[in-house]
Amino acid sequence: MFSKTKDELVKYRKLKYYRDIMKINIIFFLFFMLSDSMEIFIPLYFKKNGLSAVTYGSLQSVTTILRMAVIWIMAKPKMKNKRRILELFVVINMLHFGFLYMNGKFFAFYIFAVFILTRTVVNTVLNPYLARLLPNDFMGIGFGVRDVFLSVGCAAGLFISGFLEENLLWFSIYMIVLLAALLFIMINTKFIEIAKVDTDDSEDDEDAEKTLKSWRDIPKRMKVNFVIIVAIGCLIACGLEIHTYSAMIGEDFGVKAQNIYNLYASSVIITAVFSIGGGIIIDRVNSKIMYLAYILVCFLSCFALVFRTPYAYALSLVFIGIKGVLDNVEQTYFFKAYKEYDMEKLYSVNTIIQMILAIVSPMVFGFLYDVNFNLMLMAGIVCLAAAMVVSFGIVDINKQSE
Repeated sequence: MFSKTKDELVKYRKLKYYRDIMKINIIFFLFFMLSDSMEIFIPLYFKKNGLSAVTYGSLQSVTTILRMAVIWIMAKPKMKNKRRILELFVVINMLHFGFLYMNGKFFAFYIFAVFILTRTVVNTVLNPYLARLLPNDFMGIGFGVRDVFLSVGCAAGLFISGFLEENLLWFSIYMIVLLAALLFIMINTKFIEIAKVDTDDSEDDEDAEKTLKSWRDIPKRMKVNFVIIVAIGCLIACGLEIHTYSAMIGEDFGVKAQNIYNLYASSVIITAVFSIGGGIIIDRVNSKIMYLAYILVCFLSCFALVFRTPYAYALSLVFIGIKGVLDNVEQTYFFKAYKEYDMEKLYSVNTIIQMILAIVSPMVFGFLYDVNFNLMLMAGIVCLAAAMVVSFGIVDINKQSE
């Protein structure tokens, strides 16, 4: 396996747009160094300030509505303009995090909402762009390498955040410095036009965009397939809503705050170490089997919490790490299946549909958590079990491409 991975990496480094791909990976590294630590920091911040799980769920729901608008808007501008929008969001975050220290919870809801929107902008801009730069045969390994950069950044951020967790001033300074570094990299990154990537020698961006096939040109079976993968995505998103409250669950199970950070960091290290190998497997193995394996790991990450002990919590995060190794199954499958079409808009539609469901699911799961933890856990497990059943209906893209 090691030899195979090495050979694939040698080929990967010879890709035409390798330098542009690596610039995108560096941006993922810097941003997610901060982003994943914020996923732990935000709920713990709410809990320390006496805010309920429903209030935290409301933050997720409100930002979901705003994210849908952002995603739809971001599907239309050219890549250079998308980069400028991303830079603007980063600057706004830099200005905001200082207020978090000075005024505490009075500005917290607004500050965290803007940050969550920034993550949406990052994903909406960079993921389809990276997919355009990657050939289909290297889609899995390409996103696997991205996950290595992303995961190493996450692990580093979590360890640092765990160390700074008790000092809000230093935590705010850390966030601002990291965003400044991210802004510097983006300013020095020249995004090439997607149309030119598609056609290589086209001089007319508008004509090049017309070469992409629209929804009406998609075969009927692949239209049905699109509906199926949207349904799977919705079920997975609902099931994994349990982990929205994972930091709170860890505290309920008797795990110390710093240990929660460290356990999350350890799960991210698992993702970082094995992501490239996972990407190669995703490229080569039956895509239906990989989808099922991915959903099964998601299921186990939630099912482990049934035992309600610190060890069960740690095991759950181990499965989260393994899930991270396979995380690009959904994106790789989607981009491979619909790359010849206007996949930026299809990707936006897919994301928006899932977000419509996500408007209420955080509040619902937050309410269930406040009422009865077992009820919330059962709801998530049922959703993931249903996703496994539905995944049998998708097309095997690897076999189809052969």
